[in-house]
Amino acid sequence: MQTRLIEATVVLAVLFALLGLPVSAQQTSLETPAMEVSEGARAQREARAVERLASIVQRIEPISKETQWRRSLAQATFCLPQNVLGILTYAVAQAIGGVLHAGRMNEVTVVVTRLPFGVSLGRYLFVPDVVLTERAVRHEYGHTMQGYRHGPFYLLLEGVTSFAMATAALFSPAIADGYYDRWPENEADTLGGAR
Repeated sequence: MQTRLIEATVVLAVLFALLGLPVSAQQTSLETPAMEVSEGARAQREARAVERLASIVQRIEPISKETQWRRSLAQATFCLPQNVLGILTYAVAQAIGGVLHAGRMNEVTVVVTRLPFGVSLGRYLFVPDVVLTERAVRHEYGHTMQGYRHGPFYLLLEGVTSFAMATAALFSPAIADGYYDRWPENEADTLGGAR
């Protein structure tokens, strides 16, 4: 199972590189979390993810039904490219056993994963369970807000820039240290309320 997870992570990383998807440097790691051997350990990890996500979602201010409806319409039209990739990423993550839990927050689905990176694809926020914090969720939600601003160009603008910085951060501690101080990460923090 761990081999499948590593292979799928590599495939997703290559796909993200080709498409220039935003990836958070703090959430990017070359190490894959160890797979639990027992069903009991896996169930405990999932239960912790469910509890943490529920606690985080309670602290994030809800949006009105009208705003949810407008954003859902935008997701189905203006933000369609990132949503298609979000659906595909969710399907692959589920197929390899990388999804611990998925929960709703306003108009998005927060997917808590075993994957070693975080990414925001339209209405899908992928957050590794090892960094599941309110700040991480708000940051990825901020990328969704950027998607509303730039629609189909989001992948080209924020995606390429974010992915290039995350890749460089893997090799340069100086870049990693200031990762959230540069665009588009600082803007995502501001838009999502992470700052």
